[in-house]
Amino acid sequence: MRPINFKVTYEASISLPISFVDRYMPKCMPVYSLIYIYGLRHSMAGDSEMSVQSIGEAFQILETDVLNAWKYWETQGLINMDTQGESLSIEFLPLSEGPVEKKEEPKKPPTINLDTRPTYTVQELSFYQEQSTDITRLFSHGEQTLGKMLTYHDMNVLFGFYDWLRLPMDVLIHMLSYCSDSGHRDLRYVEKVAIDWAERGIDSVDKAMEYTHTFDKEFKAVMRALGHPNAFPSPSQRKYMQKWLKELEMPLELVLEACDKSAVQLGKPKLTYVDGIMMDWHEKDIKTLEDVAIADKKWKEANERPKVVRVDVKDIKDVKKRNRFANFKSRERDFDQIERMEQEYLDKKYGSM
Repeated sequence: MRPINFKVTYEASISLPISFVDRYMPKCMPVYSLIYIYGLRHSMAGDSEMSVQSIGEAFQILETDVLNAWKYWETQGLINMDTQGESLSIEFLPLSEGPVEKKEEPKKPPTINLDTRPTYTVQELSFYQEQSTDITRLFSHGEQTLGKMLTYHDMNVLFGFYDWLRLPMDVLIHMLSYCSDSGHRDLRYVEKVAIDWAERGIDSVDKAMEYTHTFDKEFKAVMRALGHPNAFPSPSQRKYMQKWLKELEMPLELVLEACDKSAVQLGKPKLTYVDGIMMDWHEKDIKTLEDVAIADKKWKEANERPKVVRVDVKDIKDVKKRNRFANFKSRERDFDQIERMEQEYLDKKYGSM
């Protein structure tokens, strides 16, 4: 059990300032406000039995959600939080009545490090199932979509999608169904999809459906053209495909055509070769298959023209010198003419006899 030491730095009552209701509650998850009020109430009563676990049990949520709530209030300037070993200290700060102007910075997609993936004990997984019907539903749906009884490892991975990757439960249920419907029930493949969605900030079913529509139409077609019809694209493959389809804004049919050309030239498609073709077409403003056909025709005509070969005069003299006898033209004899001349001679000589 992780104890929490509360400290209130002002004389407070259970009534909350209007600013808390007007400015903070509408912008946060409802359970975060409840945890703040719950923690404030017990700190005023001097309750020394409070802990992350007890708050989680009170609201039937995960301990990580309790910690995330306190982290959120710390970013809002309403508490100071200090962790020392297993002890967590939370200091409630006075609420400001003035408007809070926070400049929102564009969110950068997180980079998932597999080395940071946590491991949960059997007892922890059992506790989370007991405390949350969502976790029970996740495991049950996992068994249905993966088509097998979940092992301890399987439950660790699935629960990590929720606790570690922070994917919402409805998104996880949709993701499992999507992978199963696509014929992918291997948990390693599912994990790649989960990490990909987490890195892309897919936090709603609508975003997931929009992304899968694009993925099914474009990414899968390119993967088939690259000779990997059943593989999930690697980060480097996704990077290339995003470059061609999004940055260069090349039509899907042109990307597939480039893959075909790569296969013809190399025997199999190669990413770097396809990338070279796409960059060349982009520089030449080739945007359609008709443009490709015209460019290919021009290239063919240019390479079929007779080439003028320049020969050095010195080389010609050397050749003539080496072949001075080979160039001698032998005399040609007309044997028919000789026979006619002989016959005329004989007729003239003996014809009068």
